[in-house]
Amino acid sequence: MTEMTETKNKILCSTGTIIGGINNFDYTLIPEYAALVNCDGFEFMVEPIWTSEGKMGEIVDRLLPHGVNFETMHMDKDIGFYISKNEPGDIDFAMKTFGWQCEAAKKLGAKLLVLHLWSGPPSDKNMEVNIGLYPNLLEIAGRFNLVLTVEGVICSTYDPLTHMKTLYETYGDAMRFTFDVRHAEFHGKLKDICEADFLWENDLVPHFHIADWRGGYMDWSKLRPIVRPGEGDIDFAYLAGFIRKIGYKGSFTLEAGSKTETGIDFEKLNKSLDFIRDLVK
Repeated sequence: MTEMTETKNKILCSTGTIIGGINNFDYTLIPEYAALVNCDGFEFMVEPIWTSEGKMGEIVDRLLPHGVNFETMHMDKDIGFYISKNEPGDIDFAMKTFGWQCEAAKKLGAKLLVLHLWSGPPSDKNMEVNIGLYPNLLEIAGRFNLVLTVEGVICSTYDPLTHMKTLYETYGDAMRFTFDVRHAEFHGKLKDICEADFLWENDLVPHFHIADWRGGYMDWSKLRPIVRPGEGDIDFAYLAGFIRKIGYKGSFTLEAGSKTETGIDFEKLNKSLDFIRDLVK
């Protein structure tokens, strides 16, 4: 099992906060924009329009000379969607996509992968299929010396903690997770995940995703826009206390951006990163 050995509590920023529809997903802007963001590195978000092996190769070749520090990669969300859909050819497609994205992650210098093991409309309706494929995904990630984490994303049938438990009961210490606090709060499970001793006593969570949630229990209409931390309903004072109590040494990625009608508000973006720094002091 590949382990993380980096300095504690790196504060990262998702490229999804600076690249999107507002700038036509122009990945060539990443180096210029990265210089304006006060963080320890970036999580490279694989955008839907980039999900071909040729396109990803082009992006990697373009970005590498600029030396942007990509600590983590958020894999194509459709990997989980195709596994969940599980129609003829879907799983083969998902596994091949995962493989070449692992190769891209390694070339970019990423050390940790964030994967939606389940995703899209099918979500977690047939989780035995998704859970059964985990060893195959882990083996592929291991070829590239990458830490594979399963993100606790929203579910249509159960909730992320239920699946985290099942995955741990099935695979034990081979599991690693990304704790998405917004998705946890969507299900009313944020404090339950913090109180799930098996996660923290066994160091199964090397990475957090940070954004806020403003809405009721499983209120699908509130998933967008993503709320900046400190501007919603999540009890971040509780979360800060928990992080201090367990002496958490992992990393954090900001997922809530500050896109406006005309561009990116970097002042607000950096304030959100400062919010996370204060959270983990």
